[in-house]
Amino acid sequence: MSPHQQWKKFADPETLTCKQGYLLLQKSNGNPSCVLPSTYLKLIQRGYGNYDASIMNKRPEMMNTLIQSMTSSQSIMYNWHQMMQKNSRITMDAMNNWVSQMKDNPALLKNMLGPITSDPKLREKMIDIMKNHPQMENSLKMNSRWMDSVHHQVINPETGQAMHFACSWCPDYQMHATQSNYMETGSDGIMTMMHDMWINSGISQDMDTMMLQNPSHMAHMSKQMMEPMVNAVMDDEYLRQQMIDLMLEHQDFMNAIRHANIETEN
Repeated sequence: MSPHQQWKKFADPETLTCKQGYLLLQKSNGNPSCVLPSTYLKLIQRGYGNYDASIMNKRPEMMNTLIQSMTSSQSIMYNWHQMMQKNSRITMDAMNNWVSQMKDNPALLKNMLGPITSDPKLREKMIDIMKNHPQMENSLKMNSRWMDSVHHQVINPETGQAMHFACSWCPDYQMHATQSNYMETGSDGIMTMMHDMWINSGISQDMDTMMLQNPSHMAHMSKQMMEPMVNAVMDDEYLRQQMIDLMLEHQDFMNAIRHANIETEN
């Protein structure tokens, strides 16, 4: 039976069910409906339906499907990240949750660092953040593999001659940080839904997990709030060492480190 038929027969919202992959939505006119996740978000955005926490909290599978759909939407997650940035406690809770998960599953650290180290603009920003993190700077200076790699002689492909670079990790290095500003807003319905989910600690933790497991989402999120993301990893000694090892294996990132500050060319 359709949700409307179920509603007419049983008049009990607790009994309403949908096919797998569909979400139960109570429309603005009061009628229940089963819709695809993308349709669910569009109806809420346009004011034709409202997010009902009581419906979703009692249907974990539906909630998981909704979270997956949300984390795949750049516009929705942009605003989610904006909300996180405005509340330091929520950001700290999310980062602590990530650190705990990455310790249990090292592959998740790759999910975060992979998109950053592969994108020229993102890795340049991460290098600036690393330079301003005392524990990370000290760990890098104490890591022989890192220092050997950074000081490795680079050959100019055009001339075939060696190029010399300023060492970003030496004591006399001058640090320069860059900042970017972002502004964007979402519809009232979507923002209300995100706020209701955001203040629910259980749902927020599920969202944190889903974001961390998705490398594409990590790339998008890094454009907004890379600093707390990277700092959370570098603050933890174990993950800091894991991060260094992963960076050393990424040739483009290490080239960016070496090529960041050209002093002279022989």
